[in-house]
Amino acid sequence: MQSFVNQPFLAKRAKYSKWGLYVGFGSLFAGLMTATRIPLLAYLLLLVGLLGATFGSYMANRYVREPRVDQVLENMLGGMDKRYSLYSYYLPSDYVIVSHFGLTVVVPRTQDGEISYADGRWHHKAGIRKVMQFFGEPSLGKPDQDLRQEMSYVKEWIDKALPEKDVPVNGVVLFTSAKATLRASKSPVPAMLAAELPSYMKQGLKGQPTLSTALQTELRQLLDAVVSGE
Repeated sequence: MQSFVNQPFLAKRAKYSKWGLYVGFGSLFAGLMTATRIPLLAYLLLLVGLLGATFGSYMANRYVREPRVDQVLENMLGGMDKRYSLYSYYLPSDYVIVSHFGLTVVVPRTQDGEISYADGRWHHKAGIRKVMQFFGEPSLGKPDQDLRQEMSYVKEWIDKALPEKDVPVNGVVLFTSAKATLRASKSPVPAMLAAELPSYMKQGLKGQPTLSTALQTELRQLLDAVVSGE
């Protein structure tokens, strides 16, 4: 398997994270120093500090802190053959696996703990870590809806890039933490732990038609042009 990672994209997000944290903690410190002398200014600085620190922490959690999602995917898919390629931060969705089955959108979730789906709702027993969501740590949200949205972005893009080719777009919600447990057999979309992804890519898509050799070549040429910036 080949992996293509948009390093300039990551470098830019790392800068955003750094400056967000600088501004955030600097403003928080300044707000505390002026609290007794200029209360109104202090409140403003504290608000700016909270927003800046939250933004910087969110960027760090998503694009800086290792192992990043692209690194987890590379590790999980490293044994796949040359028919599979991973594109991270290049396409309308951050993580897309290209194979002879078409395009597979991966919507990651990095939460630890017990995650389940029942009665049309997702549940996460986060414990004390739920407090960290106020400081930029992502929440579980509605991953099935997020996946459908990301798939629609990718489908719209590929239909414009290769009109009349009808490249299939499918997707999966992937829980990347080694400390996560999952009970989501009734999920409306494919949902699994990271260790299950290779088997799913090999077996879970069986029964679907594969792309012709000519279309696979055309698709790879399009993606090569995306990576090279042409």
